[in-house]
Formats: sequence, C-alpha cells, structure tokens
Amino acid sequence: MTKQVQIYTYFLLGILAVSLYFAFQVLSPFINNIAMAIILASLLHPVHKRLRRRLGGSRTLAALCTTVLVTLLIIIPLFLFTGALVGQAATSITALQAWLKATNLESWFTGDTFAPYIHWVQQTFPWLQFDAGSLDVKGGLLELSKNLGQLTIDLGTRVLGNFIGVLLNFLILLFVLFFLLRDGEAMLAQLKKFSPLHDDQEDRILNRMHDVALSVMAGSFLVAICQGVVGGIGLAIVGIPALFWGAMMGFASLVPVVGTMLIWGPAALYLLIVGNWKEALFITGWGAVIVSSIDSVLRPLLMKGQAKMSTFWVFLSIIGGINYFGPLGILYGPMILALAMVMLSIYADEYSEPLSDKHNATGEKQGDGTSPVC
Repeated sequence: MTKQVQIYTYFLLGILAVSLYFAFQVLSPFINNIAMAIILASLLHPVHKRLRRRLGGSRTLAALCTTVLVTLLIIIPLFLFTGALVGQAATSITALQAWLKATNLESWFTGDTFAPYIHWVQQTFPWLQFDAGSLDVKGGLLELSKNLGQLTIDLGTRVLGNFIGVLLNFLILLFVLFFLLRDGEAMLAQLKKFSPLHDDQEDRILNRMHDVALSVMAGSFLVAICQGVVGGIGLAIVGIPALFWGAMMGFASLVPVVGTMLIWGPAALYLLIVGNWKEALFITGWGAVIVSSIDSVLRPLLMKGQAKMSTFWVFLSIIGGINYFGPLGILYGPMILALAMVMLSIYADEYSEPLSDKHNATGEKQGDGTSPVC
C-alpha cells in the first residue's frame, strides 16, 4: 500500500469515525425508542406480512394498520393500567402499613402458636442464640413496605407526572415503528452490505436475536401477565386488592424457583394471622396449584418450536440488565447475552479447524514426551 493510499484510508476512516460519533450524539436521546421499535418490528413482522397480503401488497397501509393495532392493544391499555396501578398501590401500601402498626406481631410470634417450633430451634441449634422476643418483625416489615411504597410512588411520578414526555416518547416509538415495518427489509439489506460476515452468519445472528426477543416476550412477559391476572382473581376472592398485588405477582413470576409464592405466601400468612384460615387455605391452594401450573402448561405452548434461553441465563441477564440499563434491561439483558452466545458459536465454527489443529499438535507434543509437564 502506497503512502498516498494510506493517507486516503486514514482520512476516510477519520471522517467516518467523527461523523458516526456526532450521529450517535444526535440520536442518543432516542436510542431506547429505536431499540424498542426494532424489537417490536421484528416480533410484528408476521402480522405485517399477513396484513400486507390482505391489503393488496400496500406496504404503507399495512404498516399503518399494524401501528394502529399496537396503539390500541398495547399503548393505550398500558397507560390506563399504569394509572390504575399507581392509585391502588398507594391505597394498598397505606392499608398495609396501618395494619402493621396496629398489630402486635411480636406477641403473636412469641405466643403459644409458634412456641413449640421456637423451642425446637433453640434445643436443636443452641449456637444460634435465637430469641423470638428480640425479633423486630414489625420494624422489618414496615421498612420493606415503606421501600416498596417509595419505589411505586417514584415510578408513578415518573410516568404520570411527566405525562407529556412519556407521551412524546411513545409517539416517537410509533413513528419509528411505522417506518421500520414499511421499509425495514430494505434497511436491513442495506446494513448487511456493511457487514464483513457471511450471509449465513448474519442470518444466524438475526434469527437468534428474534428468537430471544420472542422467548422473553412470550415465554416470560405473557406468562407473567397470565399468572398476575389469575393470581389477582384469587386475591380478589379472599378480599385482597387484586390489581396491585396481582401485578406484583406477575413481576414475582420472573424469579426462578420461588416465583409467585413471594406474593401468595405472605398473603396466606396474613390471612392466617387475622384468623381467616379458610381463606388462607384457599389462596395457598390457588397459588400452588392454579397459578403455578400456568408456567408449566402455558410456557411450553407459547414457546413451541422456538429456540429459548435457559431460565437460569434469562434470570441472570434480566437482573444484570435492570441493574445496568434500568427497566428496559428486562429486554436488553437477554438479547445482549444471546448476541454474545451466538458470536461465540460463530467464532467456534469459523476457527474450528485451527483450534482443532492446535489441540492435536499439543496432544502429539505431549505424547512425544517433550512437554515440560511430562
């Protein structure tokens, strides 16, 4: 390469880097909107194709109809649900704190009901120095309810208090979604031209990202919604506010192993404390049998034929994603982890022969006795 060609290459790459940097600065306020629109466009692509066939092949009309469906079926119900949820959350947490302050939980735990169990713990594990009278149950629960209430109020204030900003973000999301549905295939073909990867590798990445997005949305979100709705029905039957605690049950369903028991378990304990043992038995059976069975029945049905990530990795990626990206980390975390996994798979396939030759050469060297380990 001549010096003139090197100068031209470096100059071109420098201008490209600077232009991409400023382009990112311009678009950075809308990164989340664009990312969510890309995910929705990928998931709604089959619906868009079906509408396009029925509408005589019009891409614009099909994209418009799909965007209107998203608005009517997702955006508007989400706004209404959030408003109602914040209102019932404040009422529920206030009632919970009032009950905790009025109830002498310490005397209940030190009474005859738990006395045999506490005595057994003291006899079996004397080194624990367990004293039921020193348990600050009320203080711990009050602090927990206070934190939960503050979190809910902060979320509600952020969503409803900044209504204009939230509405503007949704409008930008719908705007980007419309153009991705209409021109997404052409945009994707143009982007592929800049990729040095093989066509089959690009397709593997795109298919994997689509499958993970579908897995998180269908295998996690829809199951969580169904468990929250069914759990809320059970809570309403026993007289517990269904909207807020049903929503909490839906969020709890994302936690492996324990899942919805994080909500219906304390609810049953509360009913038992206040003397409603029949309702306590009912909500225990409802949660253990009806709500918990939804996961084992509905998830395989929704994910039939789809490649899905292990629940272990989904949970870790969701927690890590939320910690790094905030609420949108529920989607970003699994997709980033899936991208890393598929890139490792492509790397292994691309360099399988050199890696195999290296291992074979190492094995032959050790077999000759020339290895320093021998």
